Amino acid sequence: MGKEETQKSFRGWGLLALSTLAISLTLPGQTIGVSSFIDHLTSDLGVSATTLSTAYLIGTVAGSLTMPSIGRWIDRSGVRKTMICIATAFSIAVAYMGTIQSLWMLVIGFIGIRMLGQGALSLVGQTSIALWFDHKRGLAFGISMTASAGLMSLGPLALTYLIATFGWRWSWVISGCIILVALVPATWRWMEDRPESIGQVPDGRFGFHSDENSPVTHHTVKQALSTSAFWILTGVTVVSSALITGLTFHHFALMEAAGLSNAEAAAIFVPQMVGTVGAGFIWAWLTDRISPSLLLVACQASLLGAHLSYVWVGPGLGAAIYSLLLGVNGGSIRALGSALYPKWFGTTHIGAIRGVATAFGVGASAIGPLIVAVGYRITGSYGSLNLFLALIPSIAIIASVAVKEPSSRSNS
Repeated sequence: MGKEETQKSFRGWGLLALSTLAISLTLPGQTIGVSSFIDHLTSDLGVSATTLSTAYLIGTVAGSLTMPSIGRWIDRSGVRKTMICIATAFSIAVAYMGTIQSLWMLVIGFIGIRMLGQGALSLVGQTSIALWFDHKRGLAFGISMTASAGLMSLGPLALTYLIATFGWRWSWVISGCIILVALVPATWRWMEDRPESIGQVPDGRFGFHSDENSPVTHHTVKQALSTSAFWILTGVTVVSSALITGLTFHHFALMEAAGLSNAEAAAIFVPQMVGTVGAGFIWAWLTDRISPSLLLVACQASLLGAHLSYVWVGPGLGAAIYSLLLGVNGGSIRALGSALYPKWFGTTHIGAIRGVATAFGVGASAIGPLIVAVGYRITGSYGSLNLFLALIPSIAIIASVAVKEPSSRSNS
């Protein structure tokens, strides 16, 4: 096979599409997907919203604790095998949600879909992209973030249709079947662990090995955790994960307090999704071009702006700006996390390193709704609460200014 023919057969772009599909299919395990079932769960199971939120918190925290182990498993066993196992288990967990009859069954279900969906399936999909791209990693993640965010934005509409047509229990089962049929056979047939396993290199740059032309070295988990860069990036992720999840979970209450109707509050998700999609592509693309410190500062500035802008939220432009800024923060932090961990720490142990970071991010998303609920009870006003919460991204901005790329130590 000649060089020209080999270059045309680079598998990375096809596997980018497959990994993006896997990330998109985590929807039933994400807050935006679960929210479609909240009213039905509280009504049919006879539990209060507080009890349901507590079960969700327990499930999310318990699931997050497994992420470091799952990350090490991905590094050890490869993307193909682990994605097949995770996708199969996740589809079963989603279908199981349609059978729950008690609070304890609900907690078990939440552990399953949060651990396997938001956590493990997202982690293995992002790991695959990191392994197949190096100099084009920012572009690859930009494409993936844009496509997955766009597909997820359609998810609530699809789930609402399924619930209205088949009922909430069968909607869980159907969703699980879709994940199994759409992802597992495709992964079995086309997924490859890494480019080197089939004689290729990242980006399809044939004729040389990327490690010889890139300053990136491969840190172990212990070495990555000893750097300030890891903890600043992970800390910024925790801030965004906790606050965005908290505000999204209580979205309708926040909008009602600002004078919006339920229909208007639902429509406000549109500019948020626009911000998520646009920022996801732009920030991922820029990670190949400008200072990570500047990108992290801009990311947290959007969250700071969202909190401050809440005082002007009302029907129309004010609510749209608030929602757009939240979306920008959500899209930019996902892109930065996906691109910077492999850029800074290499790919040899990227599953384990991302596993630790994902554990913190998923855990933060569990406490976000509680922060907003307790904060509102203390302040008595969502306006005052948002002004207080603005202090948190302000601190993250200061930390981001000081971030420095880790020193090079090769441990491949």
